[in-house]
Amino acid sequence: MIRVVFLIVSLIAAPVAAQESPPPAAKDAKQPQFSENVEVVAVTPIHGLGVPKSKVAANVQVIIPPAVPALAPSDTARLLAQRATSVTVTDSQAGTFQPDMLFRGFTGSPLLGSSEGLAVYQDGVRMNEAFGDTVSWDAIPATAIASLNLIPGSNPLFGLNALGGALSIRTKDGFSASGSRGSFRGGSFGRYDAEAESGGQNGRLGYYLAGSLNTEDGWRDHSPSTVRRLFGDVGWRSTGSQFNVSFTGASNDLTGNGPSPEPLLAQDRAAVFTYPDRTDNDVAMAAARFLSNRSFGHVDGVAYYRYTALRTFNGDWAGDEAEGDFDAINNHSYTRSDAFGATGQVSRGTPLAGRDNHFVVGAGLDSAATRFDFSAEWAHLTPDRGTIGSGLFDEDDAVDLHSRTTTGSVFATNIWSATARVAVTGSARFNWTAVRLRDQIGDDLTGDHTFGRLNPAAGVTFQATPRVNLYASYTQSSRVPTPVELTCADPEDPCRLPNSFVSDPPLDQIVAGTWEGGARGSRGGLSWNVSAYRTSATDDIIFVSSGTLRGEGHFENVARTLRSGVETGVNYERGGRLSAFASYTIQRAEFGTDVVLASRFHPLAEDAEIEVAEGSSLPGVPRHSGKFGVAGRLFTRLDAGITVRAQSSTYLRGDEANLLVPAEGFAVADAHARYRLSNRISLVGQITNLFDGQYSTFGVLGDASLLDEDFEQARFYSPGAPRAAWIGAEVRF
Repeated sequence: MIRVVFLIVSLIAAPVAAQESPPPAAKDAKQPQFSENVEVVAVTPIHGLGVPKSKVAANVQVIIPPAVPALAPSDTARLLAQRATSVTVTDSQAGTFQPDMLFRGFTGSPLLGSSEGLAVYQDGVRMNEAFGDTVSWDAIPATAIASLNLIPGSNPLFGLNALGGALSIRTKDGFSASGSRGSFRGGSFGRYDAEAESGGQNGRLGYYLAGSLNTEDGWRDHSPSTVRRLFGDVGWRSTGSQFNVSFTGASNDLTGNGPSPEPLLAQDRAAVFTYPDRTDNDVAMAAARFLSNRSFGHVDGVAYYRYTALRTFNGDWAGDEAEGDFDAINNHSYTRSDAFGATGQVSRGTPLAGRDNHFVVGAGLDSAATRFDFSAEWAHLTPDRGTIGSGLFDEDDAVDLHSRTTTGSVFATNIWSATARVAVTGSARFNWTAVRLRDQIGDDLTGDHTFGRLNPAAGVTFQATPRVNLYASYTQSSRVPTPVELTCADPEDPCRLPNSFVSDPPLDQIVAGTWEGGARGSRGGLSWNVSAYRTSATDDIIFVSSGTLRGEGHFENVARTLRSGVETGVNYERGGRLSAFASYTIQRAEFGTDVVLASRFHPLAEDAEIEVAEGSSLPGVPRHSGKFGVAGRLFTRLDAGITVRAQSSTYLRGDEANLLVPAEGFAVADAHARYRLSNRISLVGQITNLFDGQYSTFGVLGDASLLDEDFEQARFYSPGAPRAAWIGAEVRF
């Protein structure tokens, strides 16, 4: 277990280490709240030499976190939702630290049961957990992030699961982030945040250390959470070479009691249906990165080991599964995973036919061993719908599963400037994956599955004028079924998430192809972009609500799904005193074929099934979304800003046929301010949901007859948090 000890060490060590480092440059205080000035972007997860954005045939977004970390959102997903085009978040658990991030209709979620479609990397290390391709946003060290590259499309260079896009995170080190700071803030919902970071270097050696503690009572009933994160990096560099060793740690106690029935929310927006629903997430990852300029090219490599221990405890109403005088079930799960891997690449910038040329070739190997245990305990409901365990367990639901997932890959890409204005890209990646399952109770879950595929990509950019760049591309990527999906694919015997498993039919791997074209440009402090895309996913894997309880269901392949849209964005910066951005996306995420799906709680279902027509919208994906933000210097010492996010209505999970009224759209405004008492000390303030709007980010159909027999087929929603405010201080050393 990784506990508070490592956080205490980090919070103490950071200010002490500050005595060894010079104070940050004064110009840091003049940085605007938003920035997107980085012109070189990553073309592979470990970045390498990088390529000018004007030669990359995609709308790559480069996001720099706020200059005042104390005003940043609580996690990476919410930062992107606030800032990045075509990104929205849903809170299916209705908790602060477990969001689902949607990008162009594809999901990156920490929850089993989501149809994962985004690949996430931190310093070249794949952060998707092998057991379910999930992403623990709460474990990513938000304080230590230097930049984020959001790569759209089905780019094969980012490996498995990059169906709709990939996120490449670069962290800080002592060579790029010298100086130290600490901050503290507190306010609504009993929330307190403390952060500290320190970095320094002497020319050859550098260090960076960051730690954070976030704790809150939660705005909903029975919903406390605590997040502890630590990141450290030690680096050495010489002329042409650099070597870094880093540690990422987290020990988080999260509560997200899930959606509540609409009639219950009408009485009290803070009410929960049943509780508790707790997740204890412990992560420890060590990584080593190496780069060196050699006569034959630029060499980059990364190797890592990650240990993850995830415990969940979910108390739920038993519904039709009640037995005797037991009217509730406590679901216990424990997942332990040991993952390790290495990736290396060589980049060459040697001209080809007298023209600029950028060539990269590399290979990688990743392996993860996971042990999953599940048990279901009979329980009683309390008057406020909490659960009290009996100590008696249903032996038929017990699971003890060992899995190993191993993926080997080779990849290459070449960007050639055919003329002074035209750049042509060709890429490919071959992935081979083996999934080994061993049932430790019987042999029903035992099986071996192998998948292999070569995915190509091609693109072209054209510098139409000195200020306008055009591009077009086709990219292809794939995702293999994860162990959790392979063992939960039988509609006749649905699984509880997370999870009891059964012997299931095999699933096919998903293959996605994306066509994209667009334009971008800049003039002075103004930059803009517009792009259109269409992604077709064959054998897409979705979670179907086929069980007798909310949260029960199974995974199955759908022959084809489509996601298409147009996105546009504009950014403006003026002399370090004013920055603004705006973006808008219209998109369509839909089923590409007729399909019959189980939906037990749908009021129009026949034999617990609904007929989903081709063209029906995928649940949870808004047709329209947009955001706007402005930040600037109001007075000599006062900076302030506001951001607004808006999205249109979405269909509920369980209503894939789009037969019911969708969940309403919403708009939310947040505001922040910073007052500099001196060059080192600032006061900060933040207000979320400024106008106290009532909205929901997620909806699902379920049985709420526990409240009233008329609510057997009810709409459950995850309510958005009400208006909240926090104030605090930041000190720089």
